[in-house]
Amino acid sequence: MKTELLSESTGKLYIKYLIPSLGGALATSVYSFVDTIAVGQSCGPVGAAAIAVINPLFALACFVGLLVGIGSSVLMSKAKGAGEMEKSSRIFTASLMLLAVLGIISWAFTCIFLRPILAFCGADDEIMPYAVSYMIPIAIGLPLFIINTFLAPVIRYDEHPGLVLKAVLTGGCLNIFGDWFFVFPLGMDMFGAGLATALGSLTQTLILLSNFFGGKSSLKIKMPKSMAKDFRQIAVSGFGASILDVAIGALTIMINRQTMKYGGKDELAVLGVIMTISFLLQHLYAGIGQAVQPIASTAFGAGRKDRVWQSFSYLLLSSVIAGLASLAVCVGFPIPILNLFINATENVLRIGPHIVIIYSLSFLPMAVNINLVFFLQSILAPVPALIFSLSRGVVISLILLYILPLFMGIDGILWAMVAAEVVTIIGALPYTLSMKKKPTTISG
Repeated sequence: MKTELLSESTGKLYIKYLIPSLGGALATSVYSFVDTIAVGQSCGPVGAAAIAVINPLFALACFVGLLVGIGSSVLMSKAKGAGEMEKSSRIFTASLMLLAVLGIISWAFTCIFLRPILAFCGADDEIMPYAVSYMIPIAIGLPLFIINTFLAPVIRYDEHPGLVLKAVLTGGCLNIFGDWFFVFPLGMDMFGAGLATALGSLTQTLILLSNFFGGKSSLKIKMPKSMAKDFRQIAVSGFGASILDVAIGALTIMINRQTMKYGGKDELAVLGVIMTISFLLQHLYAGIGQAVQPIASTAFGAGRKDRVWQSFSYLLLSSVIAGLASLAVCVGFPIPILNLFINATENVLRIGPHIVIIYSLSFLPMAVNINLVFFLQSILAPVPALIFSLSRGVVISLILLYILPLFMGIDGILWAMVAAEVVTIIGALPYTLSMKKKPTTISG
């Protein structure tokens, strides 16, 4: 089957997929971003602190959606490159079944254990009522966030990246309007922000599902020949990229708990702001990787090593530019950033710039590390992708988050994030570049 992913120039394809991919990658994080502004202005630092507590639950939804969505789209892209379209449809069908199973489990767990989960994520007696109020509509609509995160990479594989952008822009605009209307004129505060997010997500889901009606999609329902085997391959292929969201959740929980131990509510409010920005940026960076994924995976399946490494060049350059831009904005404008997100007190404005500036030093190496993982996933190198994801997002970070505050107090939390990214890039970038020199294989 002839496909633009092999016939069109790599540069043109990259531009074509990049902007819609960035939009799709923001599907969940943009909601948290806008909600933080709304509740921070409405409820002050305690509202921002509540959002910091809630963010790990968004990470859970992203993990489930990306695990299945990235895993299946990588396998489908490889099959497309080899001309095996029926196999692509069988993988797609298996992915729907796996998503249903994991989605139902995640939904039930969140609804049943909501308060204990929020307490574990750092909510104290003052923050808990705000967090619960926001989470009621979010918990009910959790499957929508999972479905949206799953559909974005699948629809990009289906060569309709513009639909992903249309969906996230429409849902995001509705969420922004809802945040203003529910939170301020109607005075619904935290619950109103959560309701706006759920309605925006529902709108996005309906638009994304339109891809599969009207004969636009190349994907069909074809029963898998070996469901267990397909489940395993999807999970293995998607785990390295999706673990990013588990890492975000685990780090957020650890940061919240350490912040309440070594600081207090105001410090958590500021960290809630910078972590919301970090959450947004990590998904923006991941959007760069997801734009390259169908190009690199299809070229890999077709044996086109030249196109694989052309796409890597675009990926690396874009990552560096995005990381530098993020760093410059946060270092240059910490007080305007805080005032945007929070109806800030004098103490928040006193302690906030220091926290924002140090934390933002992690953004440049973070951008490169995230996209190295996506590239390795794209060429079916799941083991090194998993190792680097776990090293930056779980192992090194959590160790340093425990050790450094013992000697540096709350500054240790900030420098732990920077050090984890720097250590990871020192190993991940040379390893990935060394794969280009292998004469017989690029997948390691």
